Amino acid sequence: MTSTQTPPAPLPVVLEVAPRYSDLDPSRRVGREALVRWFEDARITSLRPVLPLGTPGVGTLVVSVQLDVLAPLRIGDDYRVGYAVTKIGRSSFTSAYTVHTGDELVATGSATCVYSEGHAPAALPASARAALAEQVVEGLAPSRVTYPESRLVRENYPFRYDVRTRFGDLDTNRHVNNVALAGWYLDGLAELHTDVLGYPEGGPLDGLAPSSLHVEYLDEVRFPGIYQLRVGIRELADGAVSYECALFDGPRCLGLADAAGTVRTDEVDLTAAFEAFRMRG
Repeated sequence: MTSTQTPPAPLPVVLEVAPRYSDLDPSRRVGREALVRWFEDARITSLRPVLPLGTPGVGTLVVSVQLDVLAPLRIGDDYRVGYAVTKIGRSSFTSAYTVHTGDELVATGSATCVYSEGHAPAALPASARAALAEQVVEGLAPSRVTYPESRLVRENYPFRYDVRTRFGDLDTNRHVNNVALAGWYLDGLAELHTDVLGYPEGGPLDGLAPSSLHVEYLDEVRFPGIYQLRVGIRELADGAVSYECALFDGPRCLGLADAAGTVRTDEVDLTAAFEAFRMRG
């Protein structure tokens, strides 16, 4: 689901959330990574009664997640995370998310997950399929994203940021969790901003964080390991910027991400500096 779609109200599953202090970013608002975690919490709350997620070797693997922030999220407010299923396949399903405070819609999102047994895709159990069908809302499935081969080439991304896996990044599937990986892409963008700004104390300026993030998880990211996160600029126009990102293990691409935000704040305009970081492919 994108911010241009009007979600129904209410969605079948609603999770009440009170932001934690650790959910805040330097702008003193709820960060993007925290929102991806809220989506995961809503999804797992819904799936736990219908899938044997506590069984060793059984789980759900996130293959894509999208987030669109529509308004600032402040710590003093309470939020409702809505969750609905939008599409059910043989072994996969797609879900949509909304975040409200009061009557205001402040964020939307979507995710696609694959059910796995023994770390391999498996057919959804009939009971789970029936339960998921009860949560289906039509008309919210995100458009399928396809990528050119050039996005899989490491050298096409001008900016490099190395990431070392932490043990705390792992989830019950024994690989790096999708929320942590989304955070890696956000860290890579912040590192680019900071590098261009000359490493100001406290990091990049408020207002440069992306308002949208779409992540495609192509392969598992393991512990231990050191990976290259690459970033390039695709579009620069009217104070807006679109980024293309990828995660590599050597030359092998493990994931892709697209993000969009502003390149201009009251303090600085990064348009000219970003020209040097345009994608090469």
